[in-house]
Amino acid sequence: MKKTNSFGGRSYCPLNKLLSRHILLILLILIMPGIKKVYGDGNPEIMTLQQQSTVTGTIADSQTGEPMPGVNVLVKGTTFGSITDVNGKYSINVPDQNSILVFSFIGYGSQEIPVSGRSVINVILQSDVLSLEEVVVIGYGTQRRVTLTGSVTTANSEFIEARPLTNSTQALQGLKGLYINQAGGQPGADEATIRIRGIGTLNNNNPLVLVDGVEYNLKDVNPNDIESISVLKDAASASIYGNRAANGVILVTTKTGKREKLKVEFNNYVGWQQTTYLPKMVSSSVDYMIARNQASVNEKQSKPYTDAQIEEYRTGNDPAMYSNTDWWDVMFSMAPMYESNLRLSGGTEATTYSFSVGYMNQEGVMLGTDAKKYTINSNVIYKKSDKLEFGAIINGSYWDRHEPYLGVSDVLNYTARSLPIQPNYQYENGQWADVWLVTPGHNVFYHPTALVKEGFGKIKTQRAMVNLYGQYTFPLGIKYKVNFAVTKYDGNTHTFIPESVLFNPKTQDTRLVGKTYRSVENINNNNLNNSFFQTLNWNRRLADHHDINLLLGFSMERFYNSNFDAYIEGFLGNELTELNAGTINKDVGGTSSESRLMSYFGRANYSFADRYLFEFNFRYDGSSRFAKGNRWGFFPSFSLGWRINEEPFMKNIRAISNLKLRASWGQLGNQSISLYSFLNNININQGTTFNNTIVGGSAVTTLSDPDISWEKTTITNIGLDLGLWKNKLAFELDIFDKETTDILARINVPGQVGNLTGPITNLYGMSNKGFEISVSHVNTQGKLTYKLGTSLAYVNNNVDYLAGNIQYTTNSYGNIRVIKEDYPVNSWYLYEALGIFQTDEEVADHAFQHAATSPGDIKYRDLNDDGKIDINDMRVLGRSTPRFTYSFDFSVDYLGFDLSAFFQGVHDIDIYPWHNVSWPLFNGAGITIEHFNNSWTPENPGAKYPRLSLYKRGTQINAMNSTFWLKDASYLRLKNLQLGYKIPTVLTDKIRINMIKVYVNAQNLLTFSKYKVTDPEKNITQQDIFEYPTIKIYSIGCNVTF
Repeated sequence: MKKTNSFGGRSYCPLNKLLSRHILLILLILIMPGIKKVYGDGNPEIMTLQQQSTVTGTIADSQTGEPMPGVNVLVKGTTFGSITDVNGKYSINVPDQNSILVFSFIGYGSQEIPVSGRSVINVILQSDVLSLEEVVVIGYGTQRRVTLTGSVTTANSEFIEARPLTNSTQALQGLKGLYINQAGGQPGADEATIRIRGIGTLNNNNPLVLVDGVEYNLKDVNPNDIESISVLKDAASASIYGNRAANGVILVTTKTGKREKLKVEFNNYVGWQQTTYLPKMVSSSVDYMIARNQASVNEKQSKPYTDAQIEEYRTGNDPAMYSNTDWWDVMFSMAPMYESNLRLSGGTEATTYSFSVGYMNQEGVMLGTDAKKYTINSNVIYKKSDKLEFGAIINGSYWDRHEPYLGVSDVLNYTARSLPIQPNYQYENGQWADVWLVTPGHNVFYHPTALVKEGFGKIKTQRAMVNLYGQYTFPLGIKYKVNFAVTKYDGNTHTFIPESVLFNPKTQDTRLVGKTYRSVENINNNNLNNSFFQTLNWNRRLADHHDINLLLGFSMERFYNSNFDAYIEGFLGNELTELNAGTINKDVGGTSSESRLMSYFGRANYSFADRYLFEFNFRYDGSSRFAKGNRWGFFPSFSLGWRINEEPFMKNIRAISNLKLRASWGQLGNQSISLYSFLNNININQGTTFNNTIVGGSAVTTLSDPDISWEKTTITNIGLDLGLWKNKLAFELDIFDKETTDILARINVPGQVGNLTGPITNLYGMSNKGFEISVSHVNTQGKLTYKLGTSLAYVNNNVDYLAGNIQYTTNSYGNIRVIKEDYPVNSWYLYEALGIFQTDEEVADHAFQHAATSPGDIKYRDLNDDGKIDINDMRVLGRSTPRFTYSFDFSVDYLGFDLSAFFQGVHDIDIYPWHNVSWPLFNGAGITIEHFNNSWTPENPGAKYPRLSLYKRGTQINAMNSTFWLKDASYLRLKNLQLGYKIPTVLTDKIRINMIKVYVNAQNLLTFSKYKVTDPEKNITQQDIFEYPTIKIYSIGCNVTF
């Protein structure tokens, strides 16, 4: 494949960002040398050394009594500052004896103490959960939450570590403004789908994820390595990432070491998994055959099973011939899992370090599935002087997982189509018992157990990131920072399809399961991305009231991808499974591609008296995904904030500790299209025959639009922050309007121009409007500390412009979803069901549906009153994405015991369960117990479901896509419940252990939903039966700190 260097042949690398919480401490050190103070009246005063005196002391934790390293000590109103050493000691010069010292540390309440002529001041700091989010990680920096003008949602390590997680995407559940859909619980493949403020495009809707400033897969980060997560939701916070920020930005900061003696943390848990929901099928073969016969009679067809066969099955006892198999019970069972993590951290005055390793072993609840995960993380910072600092971060993961050779979705499909009359029995010679009865509906028996126990699919992936930076502080406090990072991904899939033999005990015949030949396929995927960025930052307070922060940056990024696959057949047995053991039908292929980005970006912050706030961000991006002349895009944002509580007229209202209005506007970009879309695609396999001779040739098969460019997303946001009684009660509200234009989409071309695929062009428009609201309360009463929180988000999606086009998604029975102007994207497009016909007269009086329509069939609305039911009677009747998401949580801590619970829910979302167990006897499959007991008959006219029929081989009257089968998929789920106990320090001190905590935990414990067919959370693909089931996890764990 052709490689394109789109920036004149020079080698450019990607932009990265590495800024974590410890930067706050470094910034304080870097500004300490300043001794000039400028007052508001413009009269300078030089502070001479003769006026200064020295104050020393020790700072300790109020609960443990341990000295606290890294505490900030500042002279209020000046730039004089210091930081406590590894023993919690500090020394600071103060300008006069009337100075006030400010002591602060993340996670603790700050204190202001007058010097009053003292030379020694010792301080006890108390833990303050309210200040854990005081400093927020933003793009290329950090900022105090009270001065934020954008919309940012955060999670700290306490929130993340409150539950055992199999991957870090699950840590985002419950954050305001995010829709997190957990697509099942397959080991190693349970990455959640993330949507921030709705669906904004017809292309890739995934947010940009940066780990320590580098684009990285969140799934490959160990949750135990995460210090904080910031979600940038509006343009004011995200526009500094411009071209890839339209779907939001997620900033992950990993843990660093502190200036303290070596600390060893060991965390592990063991858990047991089970499915939340499985279909409840009729497992009695006799009941199945009776139901199948009745469906045939209703369709005026002959019965497939004779009375003699039914009686033989009723009285037979050979498990290989007369089975009553519940295939869901066969394929799924409780499974164990185990995870262990070890961290070493600490530091000196010059160097801090953190090293961690992790291991997880997860068996699957489904046969033939499992995964092992290994992770490493290293973070080292070396401070050579007050001006020069270096840092290195390494993150790595390795996955080794297994699944059936056909893949999980196909095996689940065959499980859903397997019948109770089909035996789950294996003979001593390795053959599997075959069904001897007819299986009507062309239901070829793909033995599910044989599919998972023979052959294999082995998937091994490894991902690593190395991030290096250096920072130097020039005079006037100008900081220059340079980053270079490399990320590497390698994935290998090795699949072996065996020969599995089925033996018919009646006829003595044998046949093979699935393919009739053995084969092997190897697929290798490799990615190498590198990035380089540099920033200049200047932060200054002028005249006591004017705070200015300026940032300028430049980045270069390069993304290289390659893949190779090989396939071969002709293996002599099921034992030799390497490529070189095959003999026939060899096939190989491979591709490579490269893309690049270049960016200029910046930010300007201004604050007057911490009261009036202004911020401007911009990014100017160039992308090789577009043709010359259309590669560059400019993405600005503006935001304002007014801290009303800082106004003089609010000072006497002591109950209000924070009251801030925010407003922002900005534009973001999206380049999520395939590479080289601005060029015509040429197929080189377009030969033809001349004079009985094949002649090779090439031809254009896909047209292009050379003028395509960025999708543009414009976001307007208005927010209100309110804190009462020292922020013990906090309220936050955001109202947003998110509009995307120039959405990239492929258009059709007239057939007269030939069999060509149309070009991708900037065409469509979409919007998401809504609000987010959250309320939290934290309080301490004696030895009892409790927290309460709740959040609600509303998003109304709408397709604004589609150039008059309508795009349909179809299934076997016609249109089912639609993308149409003035409706939510992918709305359900259905017939409206009015109930079930009860009499022949009712059928005759209604619009014509089908010549075979009878009592017991579904009645549909004649929307256009033309006397017949056809495609013109379909309309939008449901939504496939939720309008509301909500959560609430609480925690209680008392005398070492802690109890926490977290609930999450979605509302106003519909699911259309189109699969083999949703309709009885569909596609030759079985029947659920509910359908068996609640299908219409003349004796049961009030039944919930229509009469039994053949949805594939019959008239299909009741299989029309209609609201009869549309289900409300709203749910409320208890996502996490944990009870823990921390062993008293009087006991742990005796064995020289700092902390021991034991806990029991349950995930996905309870679910409240009207939808009972499968798990309601598994609805993002709308093919829910083909997804790995969602799992409950019960675990016992222990955390130890030395």
